[in-house]
Amino acid sequence: MMKQLTLATALGLALTPLAQAKGVAGKQVTVLGRNWIVTAVEDVPGRYRAERLNVELLPFRPPAMIGSRQAARAFKAATGCSANIDTMVQSIDGSYFAQMICPN
Repeated sequence: MMKQLTLATALGLALTPLAQAKGVAGKQVTVLGRNWIVTAVEDVPGRYRAERLNVELLPFRPPAMIGSRQAARAFKAATGCSANIDTMVQSIDGSYFAQMICPN
């Protein structure tokens, strides 16, 4: 019973980012073999959200690099701007939010 519950929970967690990313108007980028969706936050201009997709359905695999560094690279690849590290935060669902620093 516990094994089935664990499997169901793992599958549910693995499929959640895929379900959220289907209707999102953003840019998909790849950082170190991991796919990220980067979208602008509607409420705050210059603030972006990066969410890593787990298409392999492996919820507990080790990351290739620390997630915040991957997110910073995803922001740069998607927007062309650098993420202000002082404003970067991670939400409980694993998404990263940061203000962008863009050259004029």
